[in-house]
Amino acid sequence: MKSPRIVIVGLDAATFDLIGPWAAEGKLPNLNALMRNGAWGKLASILPPITPPAWTSFMTGKNPGKHGIFHFMEAQPGTYFLRYVNGGSRRAKTLWRMLSDAGYTVGTMNIPFTYPPERLNGFQISGMDTPSENSPFIYPPELRSELRGLLGRFKLDVRYLGYMSTDRRREEVLAEMERIDRQWLQASLYLMEKHGADVMMFTFMSIDTVQHYFWHYMDPTHHLHDPAAVERFGDAVLRVYQRLDDAIGQIHQKLSRDASIFVVSDHGGGPTSDCVVYLNRFLAQLGLLHYQNGNHSALKKLKHKVLSSSYMLLRDSLGPRQKSYLANRLPSLRKWLESEATSFTEIDWSRTKAYCSEVLASPPSIWINLKGVKVSGIVEQSEYEPLLKLITHKLGDLKDPRTNEPIIKRVYRRDEIFSGPFASEAADLILDWWETSQFSTSPSSPDETAQSAVVIRERKPSEDSEWGGTHRRDGILIAQGNAFKSGAQVKGARLIDLAPTLLYLLDESVPEDMDGHVLENLFRPEFIAQNRIRIGGSSSSEAGSAARYTAEEAAIIEKRLQDLGYIE
Repeated sequence: MKSPRIVIVGLDAATFDLIGPWAAEGKLPNLNALMRNGAWGKLASILPPITPPAWTSFMTGKNPGKHGIFHFMEAQPGTYFLRYVNGGSRRAKTLWRMLSDAGYTVGTMNIPFTYPPERLNGFQISGMDTPSENSPFIYPPELRSELRGLLGRFKLDVRYLGYMSTDRRREEVLAEMERIDRQWLQASLYLMEKHGADVMMFTFMSIDTVQHYFWHYMDPTHHLHDPAAVERFGDAVLRVYQRLDDAIGQIHQKLSRDASIFVVSDHGGGPTSDCVVYLNRFLAQLGLLHYQNGNHSALKKLKHKVLSSSYMLLRDSLGPRQKSYLANRLPSLRKWLESEATSFTEIDWSRTKAYCSEVLASPPSIWINLKGVKVSGIVEQSEYEPLLKLITHKLGDLKDPRTNEPIIKRVYRRDEIFSGPFASEAADLILDWWETSQFSTSPSSPDETAQSAVVIRERKPSEDSEWGGTHRRDGILIAQGNAFKSGAQVKGARLIDLAPTLLYLLDESVPEDMDGHVLENLFRPEFIAQNRIRIGGSSSSEAGSAARYTAEEAAIIEKRLQDLGYIE
C-alpha cells in the first residue's frame, strides 16, 4: 500500500495561546516535538473567522468572495429567509480536486464543508455538513461498509450537547466527545494503512466544541466561572488537547521518514465577553429598522410570547430525529412557527434600511436593504455610502458603561475583506468581534426596543448550555519534514496560503487566481533554491447546482448547529 507523502491533521479551533504554555510544561509532548523539529507559527484565518468559509478558504486558497461560502446559512434568492449551505455551495476548485486531476491520490476525512463528497482519485469522508450517518457522505460508496465493519455505527453528533444543565450531562458530553475522537483516530490509522494516498488529511472537531462550552471552567477571570466546578471540569479543555496530541503522535509514527506532516487549525479560540450588543434594537433606535404595525398591542404581545415560547420549547427539547420527522411531515407548520416566533420575520421591510440576521450567533454583520438588490429594498444607491458612514459612526458611540471605551473598535466594509465574483453576497458591514473588539450579540425583541442596546451580564455561573469560549482570528500552523526549517517560528502565515504552499511542495503550479501565496519562510533555503515557484493556470470552476438539503436534512443540520451554539 502507498505510503503518504503529506499528511495534514486538522485541529478545529486550536490555539497557541493554550498549546504554547502546555507544550512548554511537557503536557503536549508530540506537538512540542513537532514544533521543536519543524517550522511553526500563528495562522491568520479569513475574516470573520467562521468554520465554513475558513476551511473552504483553506481548501481553495481563495477568499469567500471567490468561493461563495460565507457562513452556515445564506439568504434564499428573492426572500429574507435563510437556508443552510454545504460543500455543494462551493464555487471554486478544491486543492483535493486539483491534485486528483494532476494524477495524485488523495484521501480526506471529516473536513467541514465537504458534503457531498467529491469523486476523487482516492477517498473523501465528509465533515460536519453531513446530515446523518445514512447520508451518502463517503466516496467511494464501497468504503462505507468497510469502515462500518471496523467502527460499527458512525457517530456524528454529541447527543447531549444542547442539554448540559447538570454536571452529569456535562460529563456525558465529554465522554461522548472522547468516543467520537477515538472513532476518527481509529479510522485515520486504518485508512493510512489500507488506503494510503499521496496526500491525506484527517480533521478533529472536539477542540472547538470543548472550548465553546468549557473554557470558563479553566478561566478564573471569566464572567461564567464556577469555582465549585473546577475540580470536575477545570481540565476539560486540556484533556481534549492531550488526547489529540496523542492522536497526532500515533499518526506521525505511521509516516515514513521522508514524509511531511502539517498540523493546522481554521481559527483560534478565546473567552466570550460579558458585554452583549443587541444590533437590531440598536438599528431600531436609530430609526433604520422598523417592525410591522400592530405587533405591539396587548393581544399581539401575548400571541407572540406564547408562540415564541412554544417554538423555543419545541426546538430545544426535541431530538434531531423528532425534529426531522416533524419537518418532513409538517413543513408548512414549521415555517409558520419560525415566521411567527422570530423577530427577524417581524421586520417591516417597506420601512427598514438596515438589519442584522440575528438568528446567527456570529458574525454580527449588518445588511443594507438596497433597492434593486433586496426583494423589498428601499435604500437608493445614492443613499448607500452615507448610510454606511452613519451606521459606522453610530456604532462607535456604543460604549462600555464601565470604562466608557467604545465596544466596537473596528467595522469593515464588505470590499475591505472580500473580492471576487461572489463578494456582493456578503453583508455590507462586518463588525470586528475577534481581534480589536470582544463582545457578544443576542436576538432583539420588538417589545424591548426602548431598552439599552448594550447590556453587561451579571458575573455568575451559567445553569444552561452556553458558550464560555468563542473564536479568535489566529489558528495554528506546524510543518515538519525534510523541506522545512527546524525549530523555526514563522510569521505572517495565513490560512489561504496553505493550498498554494502544498501545491508548491508537490512541485505543482500555483493557479494565478488564488489569493494565497507560497509560505517561503517555512522552507529551508536550499529547498527554495532548488525548487522554483511556478504560477499559472486557474482554479476557477463553473457554479454548479448546489446540493440543497431536504426539509428533513435541514432539521438535522439545524439541531446540530443549535447544539453547537452557532444559531440562536
